[in-house]
Amino acid sequence: TSGAWLFSLVVLVCACSVRAGEVTVSNVRVQALSPILIRIESQGPRGFEDRPTFTAVDRNFSGIPIKVVNGSDTEAWLQSDYYFVHLKFADASSTRFQSHTDVADPVRSASYPDGTQASTRDDCASMCQKDSTCRAWVFVGQDSNDVNCWPLSDYSQRVVSTDREFGCIDESCLSRVVSAAVLAANGTVLWQQDGQPPVGSELLHWPSPVTDAAYALTDYPRFFAPAWGPTPVPAGVVVDPALVDTNGYDFRNNQYGDQYIFLLGDSLESWQAARAECIKLIGPTPLLPDFAYGTWFTWWHSYTEEEAKADVQRWKSDDLPIDVWGLDMNWRNTTDEQDRFYDHPNTTLFPNFTEWFDYLAENNLRTYFNDHPFPVDNQTTPKEVAFRWDGLTSWLAKGLTFWWFDRNWGFSIPPPNRPPVDGWNVSHTGGNWNGMDNAAWGSHLYFSTVERYNKDSRPADFPRTITLTKFDQPDWKAGMSPMLHAESPAQHRYPVWWTGDGVTLQASVESMVDSGVHDLKPFVHSDCGGDYRPDTGGDLLRWTAHCVFGTILRFHGSDHRPWGYTTEVEVVIRLYLKLRYSLIPSLIAAGQTATVSAFPLVARLDLFYPEHPEARSNQQYLFLNDTLVAPIFDSSENVTSRQVWVPPGDWQDVWDGSVVTGPQTITTSQPYEKQPMWHRRGGMFVSVDSAALRVDDLDWSTLVLQVFPHLSSPTPTTTRLVASKNDDTPTTSVHMDTVALPSRRFTRIAIEPTRAHSSPNWLLRIHLRPNERVSAVYVDGVERTSSVTVLNPLPFAAGYFPFGGRGSRPAMHAGDIVEVDVDRSPRARSIVVEFL
Repeated sequence: TSGAWLFSLVVLVCACSVRAGEVTVSNVRVQALSPILIRIESQGPRGFEDRPTFTAVDRNFSGIPIKVVNGSDTEAWLQSDYYFVHLKFADASSTRFQSHTDVADPVRSASYPDGTQASTRDDCASMCQKDSTCRAWVFVGQDSNDVNCWPLSDYSQRVVSTDREFGCIDESCLSRVVSAAVLAANGTVLWQQDGQPPVGSELLHWPSPVTDAAYALTDYPRFFAPAWGPTPVPAGVVVDPALVDTNGYDFRNNQYGDQYIFLLGDSLESWQAARAECIKLIGPTPLLPDFAYGTWFTWWHSYTEEEAKADVQRWKSDDLPIDVWGLDMNWRNTTDEQDRFYDHPNTTLFPNFTEWFDYLAENNLRTYFNDHPFPVDNQTTPKEVAFRWDGLTSWLAKGLTFWWFDRNWGFSIPPPNRPPVDGWNVSHTGGNWNGMDNAAWGSHLYFSTVERYNKDSRPADFPRTITLTKFDQPDWKAGMSPMLHAESPAQHRYPVWWTGDGVTLQASVESMVDSGVHDLKPFVHSDCGGDYRPDTGGDLLRWTAHCVFGTILRFHGSDHRPWGYTTEVEVVIRLYLKLRYSLIPSLIAAGQTATVSAFPLVARLDLFYPEHPEARSNQQYLFLNDTLVAPIFDSSENVTSRQVWVPPGDWQDVWDGSVVTGPQTITTSQPYEKQPMWHRRGGMFVSVDSAALRVDDLDWSTLVLQVFPHLSSPTPTTTRLVASKNDDTPTTSVHMDTVALPSRRFTRIAIEPTRAHSSPNWLLRIHLRPNERVSAVYVDGVERTSSVTVLNPLPFAAGYFPFGGRGSRPAMHAGDIVEVDVDRSPRARSIVVEFL
C-alpha cells in the first residue's frame, strides 16, 4: 500500500550529477518538468535524449526541484514538493520481458524457422541469444511439448496478447524500469505501472475529464526529425555524414519506455491544465487558413473540364457559398501504373491544367488533388525524398492549393524503416514501424511538403498550411471504441483529417466528437453526404445540417451537388450553407482557441459537465460552446425522433423558441430540414451582418453579437474571443454576465480589444424569453433606449430559419429580440441592458 511505501523512506544523499529539475539513478533519468508533468527515461543507445523528437517537440519547461531520497541499483525513491516517484529497475542478470505482448509481421530466425519448445522464458531468451540472426523472441508459458518459443529476426510492431511475452536482444527495445509509480505528497497513488509500458501507450488517447488521476504517454518510436522534415535538405545546411542517407532524421537513439506522466487532478480545471502541458510538449494544431471553414466540394467522378466549369458556375448562379472545389483521382491517368507518378496528367479530361487553375483563381476558389503515393525507395532516403518533393511541388507550382494524402487505396507508402507491404512491386497500403503507421507518417510528409513550399515560394498567398489526410487506419463504423482511433501524438500537428470511406452519419458524429476529447484533433470530419447517393434529398439535408454544425464542411463521395434533388432541398441546403458562412468569425476564433488549448470546436458535453455520466455520449455535442446539437441519424422517415440529454440550465429550441430546463433526457422529433438544436441561455455567439459566396468576400465591418441572457438567476461571466479576418490571434474579447436581484435585473456586456486593430461596428441582438421586457439600454453610460429596435416573434413556424442577422424576427415561441447598434471604437465598450 502507499502507506507502506512511504514508511520505507530512508533519507540518503544521491552521489550523482544532476541539473535543476532532474536526477539520474541506475541509467534512468527522471525530469520533473512541472508540478503536473514528469518524464521517466531509460538511457538510450546514444545516451539520454535532449533534442526534440517527432513526438516531444518542446521540453522547455521551467522544471521543479526533485531529489533522490533513497536509491540503489534496483530501486529508488524521488521527492519533489508536489509528488514522490518510486522506481524499480531490471536486475542486470535477469531476463527483461514485456508481458501480454506479441508481435505483428514476425520473421522467424534462421535457426528456428518453425519456432521451438522452451521450458522457461529464460530458455527462450537464451536460444535467441545464441542465434546470430535473432533480435527478439516471443514466449508462451505452457506445460506441453508444443512449440512455445519463437526466436525472430524481424517484426513490425508489438501487439496486445492475453498469454504471450515478448523480449529482445537489443536493450533499447525494453525499458530499464520494470515498475513505476507517482504518489501525491500525502501518499495517495496517482499512477502506477507494473512491468514495461503497455503496448499502445505510444498512441495518444487522452482520458475523459475527471476519470483518471494521471495519464502516461510513451515516446516511441523515438527519433529526431530535422526542421526540414521529409523535404530536401536546404541549401547551405551541413548534415551529419551519418544522417545523410536518412535526410537528417536520426533513428539511432530509439529507446523504449521514454514516458511522460501527466497528473490530471480531480477537477475539470486541473484536467485542462494537464492538457495544456501536453499541447506544449507535443506541439499545437496549427491555425487553418480562413477559407478552410467554408464549403468544400469533391465528387468521385471523372469530370471533364467542361463539366467542372459548368458546376462551378452553377454554385455561383444558384447563390451557394463555396471556397474549395477539388478533384479526386481523375486528374491523372491511372492505366499502366501511370498513377504511381506525377507527370501523367489526364489531358483527355483536362487538356490544359494551367488554364484550369487560372479559371479557379479567377473565381476565388482553392483546390486540391487526391494522391495515393507509390514509393520509389525507403522513406527518408534521398531518392524517395527528391521524388516525392519534385512530384508534389510541381503541381503546387502550377496552382494547386494543397494535397489530399489518400491512404485508402490499393497501394501507398509505408512508414520509415519498413519495406513496402507485400513487396516493392505492389506496396499495399499499410505497414507499421514500432507503432507508427503510414497514416501518421503520410500526414507528416504531405503537411511538411506543402508547408515548406508555401513558406519558400508563396508566403503571402498561403501563410497557413492545410492538407487532408486520414485520421487513423480504420474506416470508421458506428459504435466503435474511440481507442481504435488512437494515433501517433504527432499527427494532430497536421490538419485536417477525414474518417475514411463508407462512414455513416452516426459514425461521423461519434468520431468527430470523440476525436476532440481523446486525440486532441479539432478538425476530424467525414465525407459529407456519405459514399452513396441518398434515396431522398432529406438524407442529404440531415448530412448537410450536421456538417454545417461540425468541424470541416466537405461534401464528398457520391453526387452531393445541392441541386441534385428538388428545388426545396436546394433551398434548405443554401440556407444552411449561408448560416455556416455567417458564423465564420466564431469558427475562426474557435480554431484559434483550439491551437492554444486544444479545446475542440465541437465539444462532448463532459468537457463542461463531467459530473453527469450522460455527458459522455458521443452522439450529441456543444457547437462553439453555446449551441447543443443532436443530429438525427435515421433518414428512412421525414419526421423522426431521438432522445437528447439536456445539460443543466435553460436551453432554447432554435426552431420554435421554447425553453427546456436540464438536466433531463427528452425525446425530440424533427423533419429532414430541422436538426435538433438549442441555444444555451446565458450564452452568445458572433456572426457577420452580410452574405457572401466566399469567406474572403465576407464583410467584417459590422459584426453581430447574439446574446441570450439568463435572467432567472445570477450567471457567471461568459467570455468569448472574437477573430478578425486573416489574423492569427483574437483581436477582441466579449464578456457577459447577468445580475438578478429582487429589485433589479440587468445584463452587462463588455467588448474589449485585446490589442490595437481596426475595430468593427457592432450590432447587438438581445434574445429575450416570453414576457421579458427591456426597460433601458446604456452604451458607455449613455442611455440609448429610444434608438433600439424591438422585433416581435413570428406568429407561425413556416418560413423561419434560425441564426438570423439584422431584422430577423424570433421564432414563434421565443420572446422579443432587441437590436442595439454600437459604433466602432478603438477602446473598450460597455453595454448595460436593464429589464422590467
